[in-house]
Amino acid sequence: MYIVFRCTCGRHLYALQDAKTRTCPCGKRTNLRKAKVLAQAEDARSAGEIVRRLQMGGQEMRGFRQAGGD
Repeated sequence: MYIVFRCTCGRHLYALQDAKTRTCPCGKRTNLRKAKVLAQAEDARSAGEIVRRLQMGGQEMRGFRQAGGD
């Protein structure tokens, strides 16, 4: 089972339900025990589809930056 959540940078991500943390491409690490679960999916493919829909659903993210880089 996979969970879908949102990083503090605004990007939607998914991870295995058993995982403790997940690192976003922006560099921030999210404690999954404290993250608000937006959706659940049976497999990675359907979790990816949910993330793509959330990402493009009128809340497109622009200007992602790597953490720690100037």
